[in-house]
Amino acid sequence: MCGRFSNAQELSELAALVEFVVVAGFMAPRFNIAPRQLVPVLRCEEGRTVLRPLRWGLIPPWAAEEGIGDRLINARAETLAEKASFRKPFARQRCLVPADGFYEWRRAERSRTPFRFTLAGGGLFCFAGLWERWLRPPRAPDLFPDDPGQGTEGAVVETFTIITTEANALVRPVHERMPVILPAEHYRSWLDEQQEAGFLQPLLRPFPAEEMACVQVSDKVNSARFDGPECFQPAPT
Repeated sequence: MCGRFSNAQELSELAALVEFVVVAGFMAPRFNIAPRQLVPVLRCEEGRTVLRPLRWGLIPPWAAEEGIGDRLINARAETLAEKASFRKPFARQRCLVPADGFYEWRRAERSRTPFRFTLAGGGLFCFAGLWERWLRPPRAPDLFPDDPGQGTEGAVVETFTIITTEANALVRPVHERMPVILPAEHYRSWLDEQQEAGFLQPLLRPFPAEEMACVQVSDKVNSARFDGPECFQPAPT
């Protein structure tokens, strides 16, 4: 799975990968992004690629309550076309999630050891994602009152999920799954609303292990409330 990631890069780094328009919000450095938080993602709107903050944890339009988003932070690449929650967004509502690393934990009997995975040369990349819109029904519980502009009845809540696949050789000793990292040459096709999902399915594969790096990091990242550069620091040896 992918339950935590980072993006501390400048906006110019993303602009070097893909042309886009900033519709709302900005990319402040983030060192420990967690579910339920608003995250800048790239998607197609009226023929333009735009950067817009969406909340992490996909809520299907038919959901009775928004808590389901906590269970849908990830979508398995192997079953996208089969699952009711992901079938429609996989067909026409795909997005890119900018990141510069992601975290996984190696579990032992009484411990969890955090590791950070990046590209071998550092820098920015994008996860393959899906997005969705959900209309908060009247009198629905307001589970996330801190979400800007999304705390009222009848508000449209826009959310996303990160697609995962089987782990490559680098990630596998820590976790059996990893997020899908798309090569930059496929960004345009992934965002193209007219592109058939069947053409894109083969792109949802593990990123080459030899093009990535891994380091054990500070256990400060264990807390979703901590979001500082110390999360990147190698653990003491």
